[in-house]
Amino acid sequence: MNYNISRRGLMGGAAAVAAMGMLPHRARAATVFRYGNAGGPQTVSNTFNAAFSDAMSEKTGGEISFEIFAGTLGGEKDLIESMALGSLDIYNGAYTGTDEFDILYSPYFFRDAEHAKAVMASEIGAKASEALSAKYDSKLLGVGRLGSYNLMIKEPIETLADLKGRKIRAPQIKGCIEALNFFGAIPTPIPFNEVYLSLQSGIVDGVLTALNPAVQFKFYEVCKHVVVPDFGLALDKEVISNAAWGSMSAEQQEIMQATFDELEVTDYYEVGVAQKDKDFATWAESNGDDALINLDASGLIEAMTPVNKKLADETFGEGAWDKINAL
Repeated sequence: MNYNISRRGLMGGAAAVAAMGMLPHRARAATVFRYGNAGGPQTVSNTFNAAFSDAMSEKTGGEISFEIFAGTLGGEKDLIESMALGSLDIYNGAYTGTDEFDILYSPYFFRDAEHAKAVMASEIGAKASEALSAKYDSKLLGVGRLGSYNLMIKEPIETLADLKGRKIRAPQIKGCIEALNFFGAIPTPIPFNEVYLSLQSGIVDGVLTALNPAVQFKFYEVCKHVVVPDFGLALDKEVISNAAWGSMSAEQQEIMQATFDELEVTDYYEVGVAQKDKDFATWAESNGDDALINLDASGLIEAMTPVNKKLADETFGEGAWDKINAL
């Protein structure tokens, strides 16, 4: 696994090539896939992919690894479009621009992360994967359950009704935008790499995003409060271009898929769960205990049900919402 291109990296690559002569006959030329994510190197998404790269290198005898671009190549929309155009091989992020995935970010669309995993393994997940693959000429390796989406706001609120009229940065994701509209906020799409300055300059009054990357980018320095109850579930898509996928042997493809599925549980989901309390603690340490807003979220599932049913049935067909809840 490499982080960008450096003289040291090039020398390491030369050493790897030289070592090829000592490998068994089955060894192929080393392939380094260019991977991109909008978050910083220490976000869960990128530490997962560092581990993924290391595991791929070990399991393939150095034949497959990743060059990781973490927060250096622009926002998520830029990254996934770069993958479709061939300048990036693997994309990881929330944005897809497909309703089939975007509606899944609406609050309380899933009961929990295990329910989300079951939905992704169902016909609903298959349809979402097909839409994504068709749009970007790619293959979905899987969905990384990063943790919660949370509201971060500069001025405190007592209920979600207090969001009315406030400009909240939202990703360009339908489920997030529909939910903010439902509570009367003004969704303001801004690329993730521009959020800090937008909060600092007052362009927006708050932000809706995954908690872990928000802490890594120190949004707590320019946004005092974070609402503790979840406002959606962060589901990172790990997508590889068909060109990159097709460049691997069937054995390498099998190893990559099995490795992602294995590590998603331990290095994505479990790490994300363990990190959540630490991230809230970081916010409180920076802004005081009153920075954490514990709203009564008991009625939110019922409140969001009509919104989520409409989104599901319009996107996946009549009865989809009932199928999702039956899983």
